[in-house]
Amino acid sequence: MHAEIRYLHTPDMEPDTYVPDDPDRFLFLVQMLAGPVGEPGEESFDFEVCTPGWLHQQVQQDGLRNGRHHVIVDTFDWPALQTYFQNLVATCTGADWNEVSAKLARYGRWEFEDYTPAPDKA
Repeated sequence: MHAEIRYLHTPDMEPDTYVPDDPDRFLFLVQMLAGPVGEPGEESFDFEVCTPGWLHQQVQQDGLRNGRHHVIVDTFDWPALQTYFQNLVATCTGADWNEVSAKLARYGRWEFEDYTPAPDKA
């Protein structure tokens, strides 16, 4: 099974017109909705896109920083990010959607990460 991106956006700004206040230090959220090719349904995966300068500033302030779910860039380039996400999704294949989504969740925060179904009430 293969996945496809249904929607890729950032709620933090308008990518077509965005110019970072500090091109060396910025962070923004990218939300990717992906689902199985040719089938209904989609799930959300969140990524924080940032520069090395932003990471450096955070480490100076906090001492440590977990890098999970981050995409690190030198400059803001929305078309390059779109290509990156397309290529990422193309590499995440599996026998079924559970396997594919688990692979995507290694890179972006999956909306169902740590989800536990409620117990059945009898």
